[in-house]
Amino acid sequence: MKIIQVTDVHLGRRGEMRFGANLNERLDRCIDHINARHGDATLCVFTGDLTESGETESYADLKSALGRLSVPYRLLPGNHDRRVNLIAAFPENRTDGNGFVQSVFDTTEGRLVFLDSLAEGRVTGELCDNRLAWLDARLAEAAGKPVYLFLHHPPVELGLTILDPLGLEQPQRLLDVLARHGNVRYIFFGHVHRDIAGTVAGIPFSAQRGLHARFVLDLVGDEVVEQAPPAYSVVLIDGARVVIHSCDFLENWPLWSPATGQRVR
Repeated sequence: MKIIQVTDVHLGRRGEMRFGANLNERLDRCIDHINARHGDATLCVFTGDLTESGETESYADLKSALGRLSVPYRLLPGNHDRRVNLIAAFPENRTDGNGFVQSVFDTTEGRLVFLDSLAEGRVTGELCDNRLAWLDARLAEAAGKPVYLFLHHPPVELGLTILDPLGLEQPQRLLDVLARHGNVRYIFFGHVHRDIAGTVAGIPFSAQRGLHARFVLDLVGDEVVEQAPPAYSVVLIDGARVVIHSCDFLENWPLWSPATGQRVR
């Protein structure tokens, strides 16, 4: 099974340049790349910060762009989003009955669970009692089956002095729910604009840097961003195997043939 993860799209005003990049154009190029190479994917998951400031116009632009995506998709909010505007623009995107953008997607390889970690008005994320109770029930339903969890905010400190205080609040509450069921095999998130992998409470996780500018790796505290090739993740799940490829998609970079040493583009 192939799953695509796209994160931190940050759509703003059409034509706006942010840190030297047009993010509407980047999203279009990303969709073109997925359509051309991964039309066989089961699902494309957008893990938050779909827009820069949650404006209705940005969601309208997002909906127009996603109309060209050949793969089914699910959308999750991040701290830059506004839940009410997201739901209004995408009423077909599922909610959990309590007004949160949470849902499941069952496959032959297990259950995908999508969590809404948006805390309106804050950069940090939260999973309130209602959201955790919903998750608890969905994991119980999937007893004995592998579960793959998607959300925007990291539920683990990553060693990043500036970004760690801006992750999921009280992450142990989430980890306690996961430990109680023991069937979550992988956690996928965004938010930190870097490619990072590790484990938390024995569960592997990965962060995708996404479409926006990348935070420079600095473990002591300077917040600096740089333009790096935007990327999405190609997640391959097959029985006990989970493989994640980070896929750069802007095609103006030179390519060489390993066989001949000659430049081919």
